[in-house]
Amino acid sequence: MNAARALIAALPPPALRRLAGGRRDDAPAAALEARFAGDLVALLNCLRADELRGLLTALRLGPPEGDAGALRARLWRWGAEVEAGGAALLGTGLQPIPEQLGARLVHVAAARGLAPPSPGWPRPVPPPRPAPIPGDEPADVDELLAAADRALGVRLPARGRDKGAWGRAAAALLGVVERGDDEPDWRGEIELKTVPIARDRGGRWRVTEDPAIGMEGASPLAKLARVLWLCRAAVDDGATLVSWYLLDWDADVARWVRRDLHTRPKGPRGTDARGWYLHKRFFVDAGLYATLNGPPRSHV
Repeated sequence: MNAARALIAALPPPALRRLAGGRRDDAPAAALEARFAGDLVALLNCLRADELRGLLTALRLGPPEGDAGALRARLWRWGAEVEAGGAALLGTGLQPIPEQLGARLVHVAAARGLAPPSPGWPRPVPPPRPAPIPGDEPADVDELLAAADRALGVRLPARGRDKGAWGRAAAALLGVVERGDDEPDWRGEIELKTVPIARDRGGRWRVTEDPAIGMEGASPLAKLARVLWLCRAAVDDGATLVSWYLLDWDADVARWVRRDLHTRPKGPRGTDARGWYLHKRFFVDAGLYATLNGPPRSHV
């Protein structure tokens, strides 16, 4: 039994038409079955809270209580057990368990790059520490990562209206001067990028914005071949570095980068300039979330 098909069959006509883009013929259900047959998580994320409650009632799965994220998790569990004939495969490669990030379900990938150890999950905010004394540029990757370790917990002051101020300040803590051209920041080998994170209602970290990669005329792929992502969280009016993640280019990363790169206006209001940005969903697939919230779940 396909769980997505069963849920689609239980949806009322208005929900079917909304998901199918407003079409009013007799085939929206068939179109949706073809779209979501292999992706129950995507279907559940597309449904509104009232539609999720209606499904729980229609399928007699208990009181339709809780927020949208909790409703999606319950319906996913039902669908996974229906498809597998029980709970024995939940948490295995055949039925990986999605994480609840905010109100959405996501399949978090295992870490594929380097990150500092954590005393627990989700990763705690490091205690405040003074900024290290400026020194020479790190001579090798080990020195660069050691400098990143020393920067964790340093409180960065309010940045004002300059959105790039925290990125430059974070790079300076590591002894690196950000480059504005196509060449990666550290010795032309590793790009340094900050990525903003915040806790959701459940206390888990999530990426809050698409990080800027460069101006439209630059070559974003040259910047993303090897990146040291510096995770920063807001603290009062400033920010602090919570963790880092060194990610190397491979075939999977290349596919996700090409999928998630996009352009949009970059600069003050009304500007004609455009820049390259990386969609925040990239970090779910690329393993960053696993370094912030712990390895993918293997149990319910």
